[in-house]
Amino acid sequence: MRSDPIGIFDILNSIGGWRLKAVKIFDLAIGSCLARILPGKPPGEVLAKSIGRILVIRPGGIGDAIFVLPFLRAIKKENPGMIIDILCEKRNERIFSGQKEVCDGVFCYDRLRSFREIWKRGYDMVVDTEQWHYLSALVSYFINSKINTGFATRPLRAKLFNKAIAYLDDAYETENFKNLFLPLGRAVSRINDIGSSFFVDEEAMKWAQENAPGQYVTLFLGASIPLRRLSLNQSAEIIHFAFSKSLSVVLLGGPDVVREAREIVENVADRRVADFVGKASLMQTAALIKRSGLFIGPDSGIMHLARAVGTPVIAVLGPGNLKKWFPKESKDKMITLNVECSPCTRFGYTVPTCRGGYKCMKDIRLDSPDEWYELFKRGDG
Repeated sequence: MRSDPIGIFDILNSIGGWRLKAVKIFDLAIGSCLARILPGKPPGEVLAKSIGRILVIRPGGIGDAIFVLPFLRAIKKENPGMIIDILCEKRNERIFSGQKEVCDGVFCYDRLRSFREIWKRGYDMVVDTEQWHYLSALVSYFINSKINTGFATRPLRAKLFNKAIAYLDDAYETENFKNLFLPLGRAVSRINDIGSSFFVDEEAMKWAQENAPGQYVTLFLGASIPLRRLSLNQSAEIIHFAFSKSLSVVLLGGPDVVREAREIVENVADRRVADFVGKASLMQTAALIKRSGLFIGPDSGIMHLARAVGTPVIAVLGPGNLKKWFPKESKDKMITLNVECSPCTRFGYTVPTCRGGYKCMKDIRLDSPDEWYELFKRGDG
C-alpha cells in the first residue's frame, strides 16, 4: 500500500477540469466514508474451475484499457466458454467494443441505462482493475457475485474485496494486472507486455490502405494532459526527420489539437503531411498506426495503442511514471530527460512542482537520430 496518500490539496492542484476534480473529491469524501462504515468482505480464494462469468471493471482512459486486453485474450483462449463483461467509461468504451472476440458485453457506468444492466446479471467473479479510487471498489462490493478482487492500495479499499491484491508501486503496470488476473488461468502468467493485444478489423485496414500515403510515420499530437504534448517545434523536428528519409507524415489526434494540426500543415505546406486529426475513429486511428513504419508521440493512451498493434514506437515521456508505463526490455525507444521532479503523476493525478516550467517536455530535442530510421525499417519490413 502507498504511504503517501492523495488528499484534497493534491486534487485541487492537479491538472484537469473542475468537473473531473469534483468527481475525485466526491470519491475521496463519500467513497471513503462508505468504505469505512461497510463491513469488510470475508476473505476468499478464486477457484478458476468454478468461474463461468466475470465482470471486469475498468474506469479511466484508453491507456489503462489497453493494459487489460492481453489478459482478457489469454483468459478467453484458455477458457473459450467463459463470459467476460466489461464495465467502463464512455471515454474508453471504444477499446473494448472494438474487441468483441474477447468482450461479450460492454457497459458504461456513466450511462445510467447501461449501468443498470449489470445489476440484472449475476457473476461468479468481479475484477476491479482500478488502482486507487473507491467508487469502482464499492460497485464491485455491491454487485451480486461469488467473489470480488481488486488492488489493496488503501486499507479501506482493501476491505471491500474478498481477495485484495498487493499493488507494486515501481513495477511495470503489466505486472500488477498479471497478479490481479493470475487466478483465472495459467496463460495469464506468460504475459509480460501489451504488444499485439489490440486487433484491427479488416474494414478499418482497408480504409487506411485507401486513404493513407505510401510509406509514412505517424505523429500523434495529442495527450489528455496538455503539458505532455509535443510543441510545434518538436513536431517540426520529427517532420524534418521523415522528409530527410523520403517518408510522408500522418498527423493523428483528437478534436482538442485540431488547431495545432492546422498550424503545422500551414507552416510545412507540403503534400507529404496528411492531416487526420479529429477525422479518424479510434479503429481507423489504430489502422493508420498499424500500416505505418513508425509511431512517434508523447505519453498517452494512443502511444500504448501503437504498441498494442505492434508498430515500432518512439515515446516522448515527461511527467509520467516511466517505470509503470514503459517496459525496460522493450525494443521500442523512450526519450526522456529524467529530470529530478519527474514523475509528478500518481494514479492519474498530475501535480507539477515546477511552477509551469515543464522542463521535462520543453527541453527535449527530437533532432532525427539515425536509429529512428532503423526502427522504421523494422516496422516497414
